[in-house]
Amino acid sequence: MTDIKEGTTQRLPELKERHLPEACRGEVNTLLKDIYGYDQFRSLEIYDDLFKSKEKLCISQGQLIENVILEVEKAQKGETQVDNILLTAPTGSGKSLLFQLPAIYLGQEYKLLTIVVSPLKALIVDQVESLLDLGYTRVAYASSDLSPEQKAEVYQQVREGEIDLFYLSPELLLSYDIKHFVGDRRIGMVVIDEAHTVTTWGKEFRVDYWFLGRYLKTLKQSLGYHFPLFALTATAVWNPKGNNDMVFETIRSLQMEPCVLYVGTVKRRNIGFDIRQMEIEEDETYDKAKQRVISARTDDFLDGHKTLLYYPFASGIDMRLKTWVKPAGWNLVASYYGKKEKEQKAAIVQEFKEGTKRLIVATKAFGMGVDISDIDRVYHVAPSSTFVDYIQEIGRAARDADIQGLSATDYHERDFYYMKRLHQMGNIAQEQLVLILRKLMEVYRMKGEKPEMLVSLSDFEFVVKLPRTKNKLEYEAELGQLIKTALLWLEDDLAQRFGKHLLEVSPKNLLAEGYVQDKTGDAFAREFKAYLTKIEGEEGVYKARLDDLWEERFPEFGYKEFKQKLNNGTLWEGSRAVSVGKHEVLLKEDATVIRERMDALFKDLTAMLKTALIKSKGRFDEEELRALFAEHGMDVRSAKRFIGSLLESRTEEGRSVSYISSVKKKDSNELSFTVTKGFDLLLSRYQKLFAQRIVGSKGDRLQFYCTPFSDLNMLLNLLSMLDCLSFSVEGGGTPCVFIRFNNPADLLALASSDDYRNFILDNNERVFQEQIELFSFFFGTDKLTDEQRWDFIEDYFTGMDVEDLKKKFAQ
Repeated sequence: MTDIKEGTTQRLPELKERHLPEACRGEVNTLLKDIYGYDQFRSLEIYDDLFKSKEKLCISQGQLIENVILEVEKAQKGETQVDNILLTAPTGSGKSLLFQLPAIYLGQEYKLLTIVVSPLKALIVDQVESLLDLGYTRVAYASSDLSPEQKAEVYQQVREGEIDLFYLSPELLLSYDIKHFVGDRRIGMVVIDEAHTVTTWGKEFRVDYWFLGRYLKTLKQSLGYHFPLFALTATAVWNPKGNNDMVFETIRSLQMEPCVLYVGTVKRRNIGFDIRQMEIEEDETYDKAKQRVISARTDDFLDGHKTLLYYPFASGIDMRLKTWVKPAGWNLVASYYGKKEKEQKAAIVQEFKEGTKRLIVATKAFGMGVDISDIDRVYHVAPSSTFVDYIQEIGRAARDADIQGLSATDYHERDFYYMKRLHQMGNIAQEQLVLILRKLMEVYRMKGEKPEMLVSLSDFEFVVKLPRTKNKLEYEAELGQLIKTALLWLEDDLAQRFGKHLLEVSPKNLLAEGYVQDKTGDAFAREFKAYLTKIEGEEGVYKARLDDLWEERFPEFGYKEFKQKLNNGTLWEGSRAVSVGKHEVLLKEDATVIRERMDALFKDLTAMLKTALIKSKGRFDEEELRALFAEHGMDVRSAKRFIGSLLESRTEEGRSVSYISSVKKKDSNELSFTVTKGFDLLLSRYQKLFAQRIVGSKGDRLQFYCTPFSDLNMLLNLLSMLDCLSFSVEGGGTPCVFIRFNNPADLLALASSDDYRNFILDNNERVFQEQIELFSFFFGTDKLTDEQRWDFIEDYFTGMDVEDLKKKFAQ
């Protein structure tokens, strides 16, 4: 195996010298007045050259807009040296105008199309509706929330030249050939909004954004002409030598070389700080103290202020709101979080804008794209996920330059509980990455060691052990985000180690071919025979062209609604046709030997759990399980996964079954379990299922069609953890990724070794610990003036490390 060394330093992307035009052309000034109603452009403060100093320049929005237009015109004339542009500028500096106005001009003057890629659907809708409200109608958007019927109408408008500014979600853009959206329209530029979401360490990291760079590079090659990329973000750390850099990581990820860089100052002089140290009084708990200080704050906030109060978790937010605000003020407050209905959220934002609501208790779901200029208070119950998030969140105060904003918090060191919990919830462990690599190579061998193949994300679900939810689409989305992130971290880490790509990962369509099973008769098959191919030897199972079925026969449904109905068996009245996956199974032992191993394990497990029920009310520790599994030759990683699989509440056709609960022991990563009666019934169900379905000799291949949440799927995962069989899943409606294996020998060697550590993950962990240090210092002192706090923030965003910051600002 190739020797692996840590800490490779990546080459910095090439930056081009800025050549700012003196002013913007007159036609654009006219558009500024006619559409937006502004007489002149705002000024932007940018750093001249951070490699040399923090000296700043003051530039006009108009100069930057002219710069963008000139690059598009260069591309249109066929020049190959077209510069891409990256801008970082604080919230409230008018970034959307910087790409909307050029897009409007380029459409009017040259009939060019501008595509805007944005990570948040709420942000897309808000910007499109704002332009429509201004009377500009040549703008539209498409996302997976729209039905095929709605999308088809938008695509037709784009192709026929009726739309010049077209917003797309990244997952939709990456799912189809560009002609699907734009036909023969020429693309003038592509805008990437909220570009910081491509960076690998931020909690807002969006895996679909990581694919954008390679997609856009390939797109230019296939179209045969160039167009500039214009990336914008409010918050990005400039730190070329540090492990928390976001600016150069964004350029690298989006493949934006050569790039002209504009780094705006992060200082917001009209926002002050009110950071107090929370004292827990005698006979008072931490929660009670928090309630006391927040209640006092909300009394003040409701007296003539407009306030955004950030709380880390959606769960419990409504209950806490009632304890923080006196009944007399309840009509003036509202809560806002991701799972609220779209109409509900829109109504809350509107009431907040109008002032009938004065205080919004929100998760970070209230953020990008919500443009309310007169918020004057932002309060944090606890530190944000990252320091960058915190700066972006406080930047939502005082967007109107005439308002004096205030960022407030009552800090206690126990506040980090929230941050740590959020980190653990979304974190991928080193051992999971190893297991994902092993599973990937297992699938590679099972599928005939082809250099290129489609791999279903279902193959990895028991490796990562996400908690099952009743909403299969939410579960699928979480699984997709986590697995694609893990695969990309593997790809990137190995590329840095070996100096070449050992594997390459690409996303596939939202829907492609899959399998459908109908046990209620042939009504579904007769109605949709044009889309189905019968699988011989299987009862009611068909291979289905799901994308065509959706777009041609159910165009009124959105993607989620179509998938939900297919998962629930309610797509077509009179049938119970459901989406199933083809499970290909390779037996590593004779079925009789596998059964003996499983029975022996289940027997010992049942004895231990019954003893726990009798002696300790069902309680037992992880240590006891480790010892039991070790006797059956199962390593710690597999044992943990096995336990987790049996633990989780399983939902199948409305039934929820859970026999074991777990809690993390205090001051330890170990788990403590509690089992309830009836556990042996669950195990006996698997034994009966085994007898019915698992037959054959070592080396035999079996094939099953079942739903992702079925008992059979669970049994196959349990047996794979015992290393009795290998299996892969195809179809089932779960998204796939396309993987190219460039160097299988090195990958197989890594998968079989026990010493692989992913350096990207290590770096993310270092940055997380650094965030805690940053917040501890920044919130832990009330001796810094507002000016010193903004100096601290500026120093961090321009590359100073935490230790140097602490030395410089120590009082």
